[in-house]
Amino acid sequence: MSKSHESFLFGLLLGACITLVIGFGFYDWKTMAKGNAQSEKESDRAVINALSAVCVERFKSDVNYQSNLKKLLKVDQFTVGDFMEIGGWSKFSTSAGYELEISNLCAKIIISESP
Repeated sequence: MSKSHESFLFGLLLGACITLVIGFGFYDWKTMAKGNAQSEKESDRAVINALSAVCVERFKSDVNYQSNLKKLLKVDQFTVGDFMEIGGWSKFSTSAGYELEISNLCAKIIISESP
């Protein structure tokens, strides 16, 4: 192989390596597996946010809203999710695996909006 071919291949290889390092290191390129995992996580978060908003509306439209709000404010942070699930405000047929997260976020929103 001639010297010019070796130089060309070395430059090509070096350029490819630099491109990969810059792309993955500084421009947030991702592998397909990492991209799929991130998009799945983001879609899960979107489902939780949407169902939590419905939960808040269910809670607020309950006829015993004031009484339930007082009870919610007295519940400690470790059982607030259970309180929301028992009340039925955070139960959804499509929320398999998200119940506790929906309940906790729902309660957090309600508490933050309470006077």
